[in-house]
Amino acid sequence: MKCYTHPERDAVGTCKHCHKGICPACAKESGFGLVCSGPCEQEMLGLKAIMERNRKMLPLGAKAHVRNAIWLLLMAAIFIGFALTQREGGFAIFLIALGAVMLLGAAFSFFNSRRLKKLQG
Repeated sequence: MKCYTHPERDAVGTCKHCHKGICPACAKESGFGLVCSGPCEQEMLGLKAIMERNRKMLPLGAKAHVRNAIWLLLMAAIFIGFALTQREGGFAIFLIALGAVMLLGAAFSFFNSRRLKKLQG
């Protein structure tokens, strides 16, 4: 592969952002891989910042899913409890169905929190 800017030179790598071949004269180390120019370097630094922010946010996501699961369990208990006090059958069935949907949502949220905790390592 030849350098994109200097076609007479052999490339030593590819730009991490634009994937063009780059020679030793064009190559810059961004701390996140080789880049060919200032704009590509800025893009890669921006991506690195986004990835670092995501690493910090991952534990918060797991905690949020646990909170959501608890909230959904409480709401399901309220709906099902209220349904048991109703005399009218159709409305009680509707409330029980809503409670069941919330129980399902709580289960999904709980399993998502466990999956996120595993991703943390």
